[in-house]
Amino acid sequence: ALIIEVYEGYIRAYEGGSITEYEADPAAFLRGIVPQLENNPHMPRYVGGLVGYVSYEAAYLWEDISKAEKPDDGFPLMKFGFFKDALIYDHHEDALYYSHAGEGRLPELLRLLREADPISEPGRFSHSPPRSNMSKEEFIEIVEAGKEHIERGDVFQVVLSRRLELEIAGDLLSFYLRLRSLNPSPYMYYLKLGQDEVIGASPEMLVRVEGDRVTTFPIAGTRPRARDPVLDELSDRELLADEKERAEHVMLVDLARNDLGKVAEPGTVEVKELMTVIRYSHVKHLVSRVEARLRSRLDMYDAFKAVFPAGTVSGAPKPRAMELIEELEPVRRGPYAGAVGYFSLNGSCDFAITIRSLIRRGDHASIQAGAGIVWDSVPEREWMETQHKMMALVRALEGGLD
Repeated sequence: ALIIEVYEGYIRAYEGGSITEYEADPAAFLRGIVPQLENNPHMPRYVGGLVGYVSYEAAYLWEDISKAEKPDDGFPLMKFGFFKDALIYDHHEDALYYSHAGEGRLPELLRLLREADPISEPGRFSHSPPRSNMSKEEFIEIVEAGKEHIERGDVFQVVLSRRLELEIAGDLLSFYLRLRSLNPSPYMYYLKLGQDEVIGASPEMLVRVEGDRVTTFPIAGTRPRARDPVLDELSDRELLADEKERAEHVMLVDLARNDLGKVAEPGTVEVKELMTVIRYSHVKHLVSRVEARLRSRLDMYDAFKAVFPAGTVSGAPKPRAMELIEELEPVRRGPYAGAVGYFSLNGSCDFAITIRSLIRRGDHASIQAGAGIVWDSVPEREWMETQHKMMALVRALEGGLD
């Protein structure tokens, strides 16, 4: 497979043991690699193409953001594998598809499948105790600083995050399987590209392009799940009635509408669902769905660029909120709050926001979560929100201890 890494100022490609570097615009480079073939409505959205992740800081390629000096884990701005063919298992239809561009190799793949040994038990892993990169007091301090900027009118909202860091060794398939059991989510993924692994259960779509339809799925408004069903129902009603949460959510829906408006045919941006409560294993969220018709002569790369990064992990107005994140958070985010997904050969794409995820490079891993800060945020509650959002991942880790 061809592995592509995008850095500021150059692109590095690995194929067959050789390494080549290019100076090129990333979108133009990716367009040249992935020819967008005619879409077949009888095939899945993904039929081969680019699969990988986009780091949060990739937005600096097209957003003029002032950057601070801070630690960097060394992740590329984008990392994709290019796959000319794919085996696609549709769980809903219980059907297996094979798709290829150019010469196929179905007989060889069928032979490999017949000869493959079943996995009796996934490998084990071990890890050090997770440690927060900020104390509670330090996180509260940056929340207070964010609120000061809001009071001055710099932004309406800024999303501030912290991470748990750990050393890790072994095979993380068992971690993924446990996470899938603990916290089934719309986007489940175990992506491994070289020494980088992104394993997650994201509830939030960043963008999907299918034909000429573009969809984004803003999530804002969070509560922990209650164990008692009656209390859980009451919590739903309280969340829907919370004026702060509703105002924050509507603001981010408006931001999503504006983002899609950059690439949509005039008059086609619509809010299809507004403020539905969706429950997950440890938290619940307010969710909306915004759709539009993609303008002619624009493509999936244009749609991705228009919405990235999501307002739900940055804030509003987005560029100024990103500057504050750069100023207040102590380390670069890397893949966290970026996107994980694919650009398909048929012109479709589907990306989740990289949240509720464990991100690994070599023997170092991290879990990160943020909270949306507005003028009346209570810092203690925002700290607890980050705790709740990381809980399923921490529990999945505990299941893997030797």
